[in-house]
Amino acid sequence: MCPAVQAIASCMSEPTSEPEPESDDSSEDPWELPEPNPSGWVVFWPHTEAPTRDEIGTAFAAWLGHELEGDSPEEPEDGTLWAFTFNMEDLPVPALVWAEPAQSLEGEEVDDAVKRCRWVVRVQAMLPFENPHEAYFRLVALMAGAIGDAPGLLDAITGHFLPRTVLESGFLAPEALPHERWLWRVSGAGLASPTDGGEHPTMLFTAGLWRCGRPEIELLELPATHVRAGLILLDAMAGLLLEGEMPPPGEVFEVGPGLNVTLQPWQEVSATIEEGVPGSKAFRAAAASAGGQSPLLGVRAVICHPEPVGAFRKVWTWPKDAVMAIESGQAALYATEHATKASLRRAQRRWETFATAFASLKKAEGEAAVDVREHGFTVQAPLEGGNDPDRVEQAWFCVKRFDAGQVEGALLEKPRSRDDLEAGSVLRIDPTTISDWRVEMPEGDFGPERWQDILPAVDRLRGL
Repeated sequence: MCPAVQAIASCMSEPTSEPEPESDDSSEDPWELPEPNPSGWVVFWPHTEAPTRDEIGTAFAAWLGHELEGDSPEEPEDGTLWAFTFNMEDLPVPALVWAEPAQSLEGEEVDDAVKRCRWVVRVQAMLPFENPHEAYFRLVALMAGAIGDAPGLLDAITGHFLPRTVLESGFLAPEALPHERWLWRVSGAGLASPTDGGEHPTMLFTAGLWRCGRPEIELLELPATHVRAGLILLDAMAGLLLEGEMPPPGEVFEVGPGLNVTLQPWQEVSATIEEGVPGSKAFRAAAASAGGQSPLLGVRAVICHPEPVGAFRKVWTWPKDAVMAIESGQAALYATEHATKASLRRAQRRWETFATAFASLKKAEGEAAVDVREHGFTVQAPLEGGNDPDRVEQAWFCVKRFDAGQVEGALLEKPRSRDDLEAGSVLRIDPTTISDWRVEMPEGDFGPERWQDILPAVDRLRGL
């Protein structure tokens, strides 16, 4: 079996939907899932003795602040120690909790503390289709907070491993807010391929959107040299599809100002892909034989150029214009309301660290320090008064100075929503509107997620 197919079978080892039978009935909704898909997590238990039902039930109840309302299955399945269900706000059905022996994690990129765990606590829940990111956030916070010494947990649907440091900063810290980016993971096939200048076709695809009531999304026949821009597009598209309604196949969808794409069912696009190329029908069938079931045959939407191309036979192709614009650095992608709120909260929470670092470098005289002070401090803030009343462009500025409680910054690029502004235009910014910030120093880039490391790095830059 080819390595690409093996990789897909591995990362999709817990398929969440039966393959969807192909249908010629055009009246059917091509994005409708045949059945609901649950979420699952594995929490690593760090103690020698197995967790008891009373221990976990009491811990969950204490974290939630009320007694658990649920049932315990009379006969747990083979291999499980015990099981119980509980209700939580916004969950459409009760969540299931059980304990079992841990499986070997040798060779996995996880901490030794995780590999030493002999037991795990597993949780399975159905996320609501409306605001699934909020329920996901509360569930992970529950697991991380109630089992406070767990070294980490695994999202069984996406394969994401969240170490304790990420659980603390992303789910338990005061500034942490629900963020949809935890809901999916992007994988690829055909990335390691012949030396052809990076033009060999690759496939990028998500795992995790089915549990949110959305089709998984893909990019097909994307030249390998454009994979990085493709990843950015796929992430942006997933967030926007979760925030709004699914567009029908072929309808133009704007992912950013002037960046248009469309969605097509995978069957429509794969029909014109050569056998053996990632994403072709033969490739998907091979993935099915590897794992018994193939999630690559389920409900999936392919991001395509707004119109089919070809002089004789029209075919749907990868969204070249959007990908190339992203790769050039001149494209702006729409951010979801959830992502903007989470970013704003995080940036505001650690704003004083950014301001202190800037003030500290005002006293520096070395060439590297002066360069960082003049060019390395950037902030993201909304541009009001744009030409689209429904969307506000988030623009990046290079900070020039702090003045009377305001930030004076120069636009890094010409904005798309304001014809009266150019790259380099200087504006005054209210710090309370800043949704993100970065400090670029010789030893690396620092943002709100690395706020503890910024001031020590500044001191080193100053030679202190």
